Amino acid sequence: MIKQAPFASFAVTDEIDFQELAARLGDRYTLLEAGREHVDEEYLDTFDWGLYHSGRTLARSGRRYRLYSADGLVVCEEGGPRKKRPFWWDFPEGRIRDEITEGADLRALCAQLPLTRDRQYLHLLNEDAKIVVKIWQDLVTIRPEDRASDELQSLCLSGIRGYSRQFQTVCRLLRQGGLKETTEQGHFLAPVFAAADLSPESAGLKFAVTLDRHISIRQGLSEVGQAVLRDIRKNLPGVLGDIDTEFLHDLRIALRRTRSLLSIFSAVIPQAPADRLRDEFRWITQITGSVRDCDVYLLQMDDFRVMLPDRLHAGLNGYIQGLREFRKWEFKAMKRHLKSPRFDRLLKDWQAFLDGPPEAAAGDEGLCRDFAAKAMKKRFKRVIRKGGECGPGSPDTLLHALRIEAKKLRYLLEFFRSLFPFDEVELLIRHLKKLQNNLGEFNDLSVQQTMLGTFRSPRRTEDLEQMLGVAAALGGLITRLADRQQQVRGEFEEIFAEFAGDENRALLQAIIEPAGQDGNSEMDGDRP
Repeated sequence: MIKQAPFASFAVTDEIDFQELAARLGDRYTLLEAGREHVDEEYLDTFDWGLYHSGRTLARSGRRYRLYSADGLVVCEEGGPRKKRPFWWDFPEGRIRDEITEGADLRALCAQLPLTRDRQYLHLLNEDAKIVVKIWQDLVTIRPEDRASDELQSLCLSGIRGYSRQFQTVCRLLRQGGLKETTEQGHFLAPVFAAADLSPESAGLKFAVTLDRHISIRQGLSEVGQAVLRDIRKNLPGVLGDIDTEFLHDLRIALRRTRSLLSIFSAVIPQAPADRLRDEFRWITQITGSVRDCDVYLLQMDDFRVMLPDRLHAGLNGYIQGLREFRKWEFKAMKRHLKSPRFDRLLKDWQAFLDGPPEAAAGDEGLCRDFAAKAMKKRFKRVIRKGGECGPGSPDTLLHALRIEAKKLRYLLEFFRSLFPFDEVELLIRHLKKLQNNLGEFNDLSVQQTMLGTFRSPRRTEDLEQMLGVAAALGGLITRLADRQQQVRGEFEEIFAEFAGDENRALLQAIIEPAGQDGNSEMDGDRP
């Protein structure tokens, strides 16, 4: 983890007289020029700016990569991959790989901003010739692809441990000299990103839409729907470009949210257009399922290897090769559908519906807050009821049905959290997540065993030994996954009992009480 030293940055408009600054510090201090550099580099980050949010900044010039701290100091410089959009695992073992793994996770590192930097380094030395403050001045030329270049000048200071007084003195003198401090922007590139119309601070945030407390049901549907539709459009290019697996994952979440939204509002949406939209979104969600399944298995291959003895690894490698070829076929088919007139028409129809539904349904002009409170109450009750039906010997289908209901409740809370006490909603979501994690893992293990047991590789081989090796590896995996599934199943009762306890019942009541609900649920949008 990079530890950030005391740091300050200032916007510069005129040339700074460093000799005058040194003179104002007194005879005990001297300013020493410590070097100059000129670099052309592009800054890399994930689609959701994971490195930025983790306090890291990665720049590339050719095959040389630089890792910066948030205050702009160079932490290290190493050679790296040639790939246009590398992942953290493409980097050789070393400091950069260690530092970016957490922020990049499963996402590709993409070029976010190219620029040219001219930097002058200075060191403030005390009478013992020890560095007490590091100073550097940057002239940055931003080179966006879609418009003319911009230039920005800045002056940055980095304090040295044990010399905080000197750091504060230099900062004070610069302020007295009329320089405007920009440290509150929190990152040495914040002014550059602002000039380039980039907003990493807002990227990567979890789904959220802010609704007015007095918004109508129809307006609530429109605003939440617009937010989810933006997520679909935002992730679509990354899916089509096959940049990383998280684009498809996030697209599928947005598609499921859309279907859930249509279900929630089914009582106040005209039935014919709602049914057609629901069917079409079900179609495209199913189309994307096979590729996502392949991605999940391929991402788990290291875990699968650990589950198996070394003698079965050759068979597992054969399965992986076949799975990758299978994914290529499935991706081509999915891409055709995502670029088809049918899907394009679906998005346009959904947009038009949200902009102004052509028909009105009875009871759609009440307050969205009242509507959402009733829906939350009924969804919560349904989760409790269906969970109570799941005993130790219950079939997997009951747990699957409970998982779907828990997901619907989760989406409902996320859609309308801005209309209710925020902390209480967030707490209920956290408790719900624990139940969802258990149900989700149980379902994934079930699906994995089914796919492993029925997988047919598109690769044809007459090598009987290879076929037997793959079969043995898959059989071993299925056994290990079945064991884990039983363990997860054994944890369910305790986890569900905790969720269904008095604490969460009281929490739900605290959430919906301000809406003045009386327990009626005639408009909870629960039509199948």
